[in-house]
Amino acid sequence: MRALVVALFLLGAALCTVLGVLAWRRRGTTAAAAPLALVMAGLVTWTLAGLPGVLGLHLALLPAVDALLVAGVHVAVASSRVLYRTLPDPHFRPGRTWLAVHAVAGGLFTALALTDPWHGWFFTDVHLTGDPVHAEWVPGPAYWLHLAWTQHLLLGGLAHLARARAAASGVVRAQLTATLVSCLVPLAGSALALALPRLPGGLPTVGLLPLCFVVSGAVVGHAMLRRGFLRVVPVARGAVLEAVTDAVVVVDADGVVVDVNPTGRALLRRAAPGPLDPVGLPARTLLSGRALRELPRGQDRYPFEPVPGLHLDVRVTAITDGRGRCLGRVVVARDVTELVGARRQLEEQLRLAEQLRARLEEESVRDPLTGLHERRFLTAALGDALAAARRGGTALAVLVVDADRFKAVNDTHGHAAGDAVLVALAGALRRHVPAGGTAARCGGEEFVVLLPGAGPAAARERAEELRAACARLRVEVAPGAVVRPTVSVGTAVHPADADDAAGLLAAADAALYAAKAAGRDRVVAAGGLRVGER
Repeated sequence: MRALVVALFLLGAALCTVLGVLAWRRRGTTAAAAPLALVMAGLVTWTLAGLPGVLGLHLALLPAVDALLVAGVHVAVASSRVLYRTLPDPHFRPGRTWLAVHAVAGGLFTALALTDPWHGWFFTDVHLTGDPVHAEWVPGPAYWLHLAWTQHLLLGGLAHLARARAAASGVVRAQLTATLVSCLVPLAGSALALALPRLPGGLPTVGLLPLCFVVSGAVVGHAMLRRGFLRVVPVARGAVLEAVTDAVVVVDADGVVVDVNPTGRALLRRAAPGPLDPVGLPARTLLSGRALRELPRGQDRYPFEPVPGLHLDVRVTAITDGRGRCLGRVVVARDVTELVGARRQLEEQLRLAEQLRARLEEESVRDPLTGLHERRFLTAALGDALAAARRGGTALAVLVVDADRFKAVNDTHGHAAGDAVLVALAGALRRHVPAGGTAARCGGEEFVVLLPGAGPAAARERAEELRAACARLRVEVAPGAVVRPTVSVGTAVHPADADDAAGLLAAADAALYAAKAAGRDRVVAAGGLRVGER
């Protein structure tokens, strides 16, 4: 029995040494590494200090051994308390007052153990007994006070760890569970030592407490080496979700909200004002139904406007286990209200710019004097109208309108008077050209009118209407001086008179010259038919 206990003590000390070294090497990158290394150092000291009592060495050695044992216990337990706080919260640091109190307490208890032969406060009696011989201690008041102090530390760490585990999820919960189990082992050993003072063979149960802590260290070591304990735990919920600027809502498989980060709470308050705690509520009362449906390929992304003026970019990711079963969903929402507003403002600016561009383009193909389209626009419009007429098998009429005796107006009244006459003629054409038609000034006093769909008879009728409208004009070019302009009109129709743009313009122009030769103020069709001769 003694050989087995000694082997276990030595094996436990070796295991704790290895784990302590591994943890200490990671102290620069992991907050929990340093307290874990101190826990292991305390366990090594406690374990090795317990061997002399088990081996029944000379009583003169026991005070020094007991002092080391008490120091090891205190370092292991106090460091465990810090470890249990650091695991769920990597930003935790023990305060100076706390460190000072526990340093003084540890030193005091260690000094009491070292000087115990003088006052007997720690052990009222220490003697060798049994076969094989081993040390037996009779606890004194300082021993019970130290036991209460260490149990207080362990229970406090246990309570904090249990609360952190309840709030954690996923791999963090698994790691905290392993740590929680490791904490329960020495507590169970302490309870057993109080209930059963001796083991079979006479060994005191309290002497085996270091082995309980070694088991605890082995569990933590397994979590460290096999579960990524020191690699993943520091990147825990409190270090990530609390700092992330996006809203994060975790929904379980039953559609209940189980976690929300601070940004998510603030966003939910904007969407549903009031002192609302979303945790525990059905997700359908807070989120779009799309966030709860079956997800294609496990992910979905969509825009969402929970209330007018609040725009969100929502991403939903399914959480599945190793068998592909849905465990819940993570909903990440980003407030893009400002971006949407900026986009709409940009779209409005683009719309206004497009309107301005179209207006400038329109102005660039209009005659600045009369406001009618100019020759460049007419060329494109005539080509488009001819193409449409060919596709639809319809007619297209071209009217060439020219002011009569315009040079005489300029010579008699001046160019300003001539400009006034041109503006008046353009206004008459604009008023009497039907919808879908086009009127353009081609230079000087000549105008061209396009009439899609107009055959020979309709072209002659519309041309006569335009001629009569111009003849009714009275243009005051100077005080007491009035000009009564007239126009001559030549018409040509596709496809009867020509099939292309140049042919139509040439035919209508020839008809115009015929109208001029026939006496002006009249309409002549390219086919030779005269209408309204005066």
